[in-house]
Amino acid sequence: MTTDISALYLSQRLLYTFLCTFPYMVLVLYSFRGNWRFKRSVTFLISASCLAINLVTLPVRLYLSKYVPYQILDIANYIVDTAFIIIAIKQHIGKLAFTVLALSSLGDLVVVTAKFLEGLFFRERAEEGYFFTYHLFIVIVLAVVLPLIYLLVFKDIGSDPMYTDSKNGRAVKQPWRYLWLVPAVFFLITLQHYYEGKDWDLETFMDPISTLYLWAISAGSVLIFRVIINSAKLYENHLALLAENHELSIKRLQFDSLNERLENMRRTRHDLRHHTALLKQIRQSGDLSALDELINTYTEQNCLDQQLVFCENSTVNIVLALYSETAYKNNISFSVKADIPEDIFADKKDIAVVFGNILENAADASKKVNGERFIDLTAFYNTTAGGTHCLMISVKNSFATAPALNENGVFKSTKHPGEGIGISSVKSIAEKYGGASSFTPEGGVFSVSVILYEQQAEVSSYNS
Repeated sequence: MTTDISALYLSQRLLYTFLCTFPYMVLVLYSFRGNWRFKRSVTFLISASCLAINLVTLPVRLYLSKYVPYQILDIANYIVDTAFIIIAIKQHIGKLAFTVLALSSLGDLVVVTAKFLEGLFFRERAEEGYFFTYHLFIVIVLAVVLPLIYLLVFKDIGSDPMYTDSKNGRAVKQPWRYLWLVPAVFFLITLQHYYEGKDWDLETFMDPISTLYLWAISAGSVLIFRVIINSAKLYENHLALLAENHELSIKRLQFDSLNERLENMRRTRHDLRHHTALLKQIRQSGDLSALDELINTYTEQNCLDQQLVFCENSTVNIVLALYSETAYKNNISFSVKADIPEDIFADKKDIAVVFGNILENAADASKKVNGERFIDLTAFYNTTAGGTHCLMISVKNSFATAPALNENGVFKSTKHPGEGIGISSVKSIAEKYGGASSFTPEGGVFSVSVILYEQQAEVSSYNS
């Protein structure tokens, strides 16, 4: 008989664990459906593994509950669920922590409300703890609450990772580094109310004041969570517009440069007859030095020896052509070895920002050098051992004075108070693509290395 009761109790607890895990996994995967770290089959395998761990280890946890406080065992469950989210979802760690803590506090609302309703309609069964009527009310409450949680909290949370922006010359850190503390506070309030000094008996759940208190706390938390996510979304849109404006500014500068070249061509055609007459005079006089001077002047005025095509990628080529002319006008040696195709995994705005910021800083630094001025750029698009692609960029330039570092080891801007915006933007984009960046001033040479990786989710979308 004891074995039968134990088997029945175990089956009840298994169903309870399933209802407290699986629906929330579905909610998380759906909310972050555009940010899965792996392809669909691998993600589903990770999800099934997490669920299986929670179910298979349940008998062990039930046995340990005789000797270990159940709060410790609950924390172990949170750790497993957090590991699942971190492994499956490609997002900022602060946003993932926000998700775990928000769902944990709102999940308590589901089980408490379900037990409260079971106590109202099936008092005797409610006293048995995990009878199947409890599961029925959990399903009913989930059917009502879970869609509301998605619509009011998680609907817009699965957006792209944010960049590091600047305001008034100072770098602004990613807000998700701190926003997870808000649901953490609500989660601790819930734990304190239902754990500290109380047993999880039926009377605790049946207390209307206690249940209303939890609903009030949850309603306030949902409102605050919605405000936070809306604000973060606006911030991300603002940064996206900044990146787009940066690309447009580069294109505008290129357009101005082309207009200037067209004006030079019109002026050259206008002066051509004067040059022709001068050439006739030089021929008659036999003054070859005057001929050399005329050729050099003509070449310098019209930039005839400038390279116009650096690589197949049109976005990168526009930036390289722009700063090639900037380097020419400032007597800076500009060397480029670039092998980048037109179709690559990285967004055009991101590529324009990376190359634009690096070359802008390099040109500004080289202009201040009294001796040899140079900018050497190497960029290649390669395939990794895993079959994905990567973009590697290396730039070396001359400089007169090394940029100073602040107390956090970040380069200060030479144009305004605060941290350098360009370097922060390049670092942020490198992190977005799972890559890395380094900036090293040494011996009058400033070296920049950046690598961007094609993400697995992008590869999966290509394959599908």
